[in-house]
Amino acid sequence: MDDGKKRNAKGEGTFIQNKNGTITHKLNVGRRWDGRPKVLTVTCETKAACIREMRKKVAEWNASQDTAGLMAKGTVGDLCWKHLEFQVEHDELKPKSRDRRETTIKCHIEAYALGRMQVQAIGISDIEKHIAILLNEDRLSDSSVKKVVDVLNAAYTWAVSRGKVSTNPVAPIKETLMKRIMRKHAKTVEEPDVIVLSEEEEKRFVKEALAINDKTGGYKYPAGLYGLLLLYTGIRVGEALALRFGDYDAKYGILKIYKSASMVRNHDEKTDKRQIMIEGTTKNQQARNIVLNSDAKNILELIRRNAKDCSPDALVITTKTGRQNTATNLQHRMKVIFHNAGLDSYSGGLHIFRRTFATNMYDAGARVEEIAAYIGDLESTTRRYYIAIRKKVSVQGIEKQIVPLPIP
Repeated sequence: MDDGKKRNAKGEGTFIQNKNGTITHKLNVGRRWDGRPKVLTVTCETKAACIREMRKKVAEWNASQDTAGLMAKGTVGDLCWKHLEFQVEHDELKPKSRDRRETTIKCHIEAYALGRMQVQAIGISDIEKHIAILLNEDRLSDSSVKKVVDVLNAAYTWAVSRGKVSTNPVAPIKETLMKRIMRKHAKTVEEPDVIVLSEEEEKRFVKEALAINDKTGGYKYPAGLYGLLLLYTGIRVGEALALRFGDYDAKYGILKIYKSASMVRNHDEKTDKRQIMIEGTTKNQQARNIVLNSDAKNILELIRRNAKDCSPDALVITTKTGRQNTATNLQHRMKVIFHNAGLDSYSGGLHIFRRTFATNMYDAGARVEEIAAYIGDLESTTRRYYIAIRKKVSVQGIEKQIVPLPIP
């Protein structure tokens, strides 16, 4: 054998001659449910013995891929991966949603005892115990724990619909679990219901973002204008990253929002990149034309003046080298501006701009349905996650969260 390796004449994998005289046979039989290649390996004294053992392993692998076989002896983790594979094949998930679901399965289900238990052996008490463990660890946000419930419930619902399991142990207690999660992470009297910038904090951020570099005469922060664009439009970061100058009609002050860009895991083995930038539809497929306020129009004009390329197809938000920017990079840039503006205590990532914009609209008298339509979200989501009713005030030098008396 050349270099100790030789392909089987029938194209059935690779044989490796080991130093101790044995032979190792490797065969790629497809992909696992998490997208990784599945390679079977056997080591025997002879090539013929390898082929016999490999046939047995291949038969076992093929049997394990059958859904009925999975339900009979597969684990909860296996079920979740199988359901994810089905969703991917039927284009039910956006790449970013697929990434999050993979993380949920790997880190919050498969890594625990529940994920290694057999599908048929799971009862209501097992689900309750798993959620209790996650809550007691106090590492995950309430949305992450809710995602675990959603993934388990969806996987079992899928299996029940195909007659592979008789019952879904999550369904009867899902509502109870969601309430339990909310109670665990309930806000205290001094915690904000929704994290936004106060009027004073917003002014400090705007001032710092527009600061001028004394040496160059240009802006101190190249990305400062991008933060202000998010603050004055309320669009999602992914929507901003996909914007091109041709999407803005300066004559009528209308901005077209119909795409979103994000970094996702690379599932294509033809490239070595771990992550790639992709563009797709907006979240919830809510494309829209929005009329910009004067602040947003001014910021877009400033971005255009300072852009190396402002042709219709050119990206609005770029890196210093003119490439498409990323949410992670913008997050780092904004963190510096917040720090220099004396706003180190802020949290919530870039979404704080979207929440601040929605809250400002609400305070100005806009109805929730109008705000939801403008920012491209559901009314229920807008009301719960984007509008801050409690306001931050300073009482004798102590910050408090208060609910102001509504003005009739």
